[in-house]
Amino acid sequence: MNLLARIFLGAIAGWLTGKAADGERAGKGPSPGNIQLHDIIYGIIGALMGDYLFFWVVIGSSSFGNYATAVLGAITVVGAARLIGARLQRARRTAY
Repeated sequence: MNLLARIFLGAIAGWLTGKAADGERAGKGPSPGNIQLHDIIYGIIGALMGDYLFFWVVIGSSSFGNYATAVLGAITVVGAARLIGARLQRARRTAY
């Protein structure tokens, strides 16, 4: 798959994953624009790592398989980053 297409797809998947994870809390965080930018960056990283993370999902090297691994990688990295961030924030609140 073309590198630019993978980056673009990762950015969109990361942004959409962040929107879906926010739900009703959208725009009520400490700096919502910054969180969306982080989701896009994590989505791009996940899309680039998608082949390495989900090589076992795809049998063959079809165009759909490449897109699927990019999207799965973006969703996984954004989700993991959000989970780690929430746990760190909760730990900081309970420490004080």
